[in-house]
Amino acid sequence: MISLFLLTFVPVFGVVLIAALLLSRYLGARRKTAMHSALRAEPVAGVARGAVRRPLIPLLMAPGKIAFSGFLTRVSVTRNLGMWIRQAGLSWNPGTLLWVMAGCGATGAVLGMRVHVLLSPALSSTALAIALALAPLIPVYSKRRKRLQEFERELPDALDFLARAMRAGHAFSTSLKIMADESPDPVGAEFRKVCAEYNLGAPLEAALDALMLRVPMVDLQFFSAAVTLQRQAGGNLSEVMLRLSDLIRERFALRGRVRAASAHGRLTGLVLVAMPAVIAVVLMITSPDYLRILQRDPMGKYLIAGALAGQAAGYLCIRRIVSFEV
Repeated sequence: MISLFLLTFVPVFGVVLIAALLLSRYLGARRKTAMHSALRAEPVAGVARGAVRRPLIPLLMAPGKIAFSGFLTRVSVTRNLGMWIRQAGLSWNPGTLLWVMAGCGATGAVLGMRVHVLLSPALSSTALAIALALAPLIPVYSKRRKRLQEFERELPDALDFLARAMRAGHAFSTSLKIMADESPDPVGAEFRKVCAEYNLGAPLEAALDALMLRVPMVDLQFFSAAVTLQRQAGGNLSEVMLRLSDLIRERFALRGRVRAASAHGRLTGLVLVAMPAVIAVVLMITSPDYLRILQRDPMGKYLIAGALAGQAAGYLCIRRIVSFEV
């Protein structure tokens, strides 16, 4: 039992780490490509291409609580997990999250040995270990996505407030501080960090780079580039802020039209994915003997595995078709 557990859990945990690395790199590269494409396609008044900078490491990052975290911070997987956690607004430690994932994977491996949900104990143990090991990432991803959407929804009002404060005669740093204090979270919290870093002596460009690392949004790329060019060459920054807020609102309207146009495809994909599972549950309740042959026959288990794989592939294909970058 112990040897089977070790032979199953160690490779599974390695696969989980590799999958987390590939997923984080894919999402980061996809978001970075979207940012640069938008910056090339939608120039804002006074924003030049060369003003886009690569984000730096946040200046106020909390140190690790344990010695092992110092080693983990140099690992690419842990850095990406830490960035996800910061973008989600959570105070978790990446090393702790990895240990939780490892514990969930071990639990899944043990359950797979006891409950044979797939063809063999080894395959069941592997599948449950991977599924439970990735489960702790679900709340992080959900919280991160919700927080970024809320930030993007509140950003136009914050930029309008900033423009009005500068038109009233305040300096940019003072206007930024007032806007951070008056704006709701997460916009207020993130810009308060920018003000804190700037007050501690960091260059404003470095503080904005840290902000873009915590909140990877195209609109913040515009904002940072506009502020940098205004400090270097001058210009009417309040007018740029107003135009940028109008651009964000127009993007919201376009995104709503795109979602309305693709609603039929998303609903069709949901029905096609849910229908076989619902029918199987109904048949198991009303006619148990009808599906029991799939459990008894050796070929039936392969048919069940093939059906599940086909459902997953179909869902991914439909999701890819109805997803649009706006």
